[in-house]
Amino acid sequence: MKNILISFVIFSPLVVRADLPLNIEDIMTDKGKLKLDASVTYINSENSRSELAALIYIQTGSASFIPVPTEIQENGSNSDMLVGTLGLRYGLTGNAEIYGSGSYLWREDRQFDGESSKNRDKHLSDVSLGISHTFLKDDKNPALIGFLEGTLYEKSRGKAPSGKSWLIGATTYKAIDPVVLALTAAYRINGSKTLSDDVKYKAGNYWMLNLNISFAANDRISLTGGIQWLGKQPDRLDGKKESARNTSTYAHLGAGLGFSKATSLNASARFNISGQSSSELKLGVQHTF
Repeated sequence: MKNILISFVIFSPLVVRADLPLNIEDIMTDKGKLKLDASVTYINSENSRSELAALIYIQTGSASFIPVPTEIQENGSNSDMLVGTLGLRYGLTGNAEIYGSGSYLWREDRQFDGESSKNRDKHLSDVSLGISHTFLKDDKNPALIGFLEGTLYEKSRGKAPSGKSWLIGATTYKAIDPVVLALTAAYRINGSKTLSDDVKYKAGNYWMLNLNISFAANDRISLTGGIQWLGKQPDRLDGKKESARNTSTYAHLGAGLGFSKATSLNASARFNISGQSSSELKLGVQHTF
C-alpha cells in the first residue's frame, strides 16, 4: 500500500491546494494533463460581541482563504454561507504545474439588536492563479513542494482590486505505509484597497500551519484528520488598527473515496477549537482528463 493516497489528503486543509490523487507519484499533474477540482463549502458562524468582529476566513484550499467581514452587532448575529469553488491544474513538467481557481459566495446574515433583521448577498468572491513545484520527492527524505499564488480578482467590502494579495508556502509529507504525515506552512500578504470616500483598507496578513495524518484503509478509501493554526495581523483603516491581532485553532477530519484512477470524491469538516466561532462542511470532486 506504499503508493496509495486517496485524494482527500489535500481536500482536508492540508497539502497544496485541494487535490491529492490516489498515488503518491501522481501528486503533481503529469506533463500535458489537465485536472478539474470542484467543491461546495457550507459555513456557519456566530458573533455575540457588541463591536466590529474580525474577518471570518472561509477555507477554499489547503492554504487559501476567502476573507468575509462581519457587521457591527449590539447583541448577536448568526450567518450561513455557501462557497462554490472551481479549479483547474495543468502539468508543465513532471515537477511543476500551474493552477487557477474561482469562488462564488452566497451568504445570509441574521441579526438581533432589539429587533430581528436579515440580509442576503451573493457575488463572485475571488479568482486566483498559482504555480507549484516539487523540489524533493518522497524517498529517503520527506517530499517538499513549494507554491506561490496571487489573486487576479478579490471582492471584499464592495471593492474588487486585482494583484493585491499573495500567498507563498510549502508542504512536506512522508508516507509510512499505510499512513501519510504532512505539514503545510503558508504566509498570506494582503495589499491595501481603496474603499468609498478614498478610505484605505488593508486586511491583516496571516500565517498558517497545518499538521495532518492520513490513513489509507485500502486502495479506494482513506481517512484523515489534523490540526490547523491561523495567526492574523490586525486589519487597518487609513493606517489605524480596526481589530486586534488574533489567533485561531481548528480541527479537521474527513474521508475520501476513489471511484477510479481519474475520479475521486472527498468530504471534510473543519471546526473551531479556539478563537473565532465558525464551522465548515466541504464536499469536493476531482477528475483528470
